[in-house]
Amino acid sequence: MKNNNIKTTITLFSFLLCFSVFAQGPPGGGQGGGRGQGRGQEKGNKPDASEILSKLDLNKDSVIDKDEASQDKRGKISEDFDEIDTNGDEVINLEELEASLDNSKPKKISAEKIIKQVDDNGDGTLNELEVAAKNNRQLLLEFENIDTNKDHELDLEELKVFYSKMNNKKRKQRD
Repeated sequence: MKNNNIKTTITLFSFLLCFSVFAQGPPGGGQGGGRGQGRGQEKGNKPDASEILSKLDLNKDSVIDKDEASQDKRGKISEDFDEIDTNGDEVINLEELEASLDNSKPKKISAEKIIKQVDDNGDGTLNELEVAAKNNRQLLLEFENIDTNKDHELDLEELKVFYSKMNNKKRKQRD
């Protein structure tokens, strides 16, 4: 008899525990009706750039800075901020946000942005030590080929030519 009471108590407790967990619904408060998602954004569709911008642009200056990006609940914009900010102006505008959401286009690498990120001494060119310090393997491996004037520095024009050729190769591979 005592054994049956223990089994009954455990069964009842397990039932109540399971019921309370499943009664809460899916995480995020969504009840299958699309709550918790942006207007017009259905499950499986890509998010709308203008919606993201309007939600994260707290000071309403039509761009997202790093502080505002940190408010992204998913953390994706903050995590990929430097990649999304293709012109390197330290803010993300609507065009950059749209481009980052469009996965069909290859990401264009900006020579200006690379110099800004890698140029430690501020002279507007990259030497092998700066490239190695930033661990940019692609530039390290191709340094001699990119340095067409053989001055042991990569300048803006040399990088533009290199990335232009690289983007053309990627485009041909896609076609």
